Amino acid sequence: MTAMTTRAFKELTADPQGLRLYLQEKTILECTEAICEAMERIGVTKAELARRLGRTKGFITQLLDGRANMTLRTVSDVLGALGYELKVNVGSIGKVRNMKTIFEKNSKKATVIPLGKLAKKQRWVTGKS
Repeated sequence: MTAMTTRAFKELTADPQGLRLYLQEKTILECTEAICEAMERIGVTKAELARRLGRTKGFITQLLDGRANMTLRTVSDVLGALGYELKVNVGSIGKVRNMKTIFEKNSKKATVIPLGKLAKKQRWVTGKS
């Protein structure tokens, strides 16, 4: 990490609004990374995920690159279509001194847990077998 990056990060997170923005973006990134990892793990493409959800590939692309607002319902639907569910861990923010601190602090990341064969046997949106 460069000195400029560290300085910019400290300036961003020094005030409540900047910290709020940072935490929002961090949450979005963690969710999209978890979804991408789940897709890769089971070999599902954006097109296949779109088919399972009855949506377009473009919609999936927008979800995964952060352009679309991803609600908890959407996250649940997407992970369910992949055979996973979201498990949330909440931890104290504490003092944010630098990027290393925030990324190493207790690894409070969202994780996905396999649901088993349910999503493979059913079209997630319609519930048809």
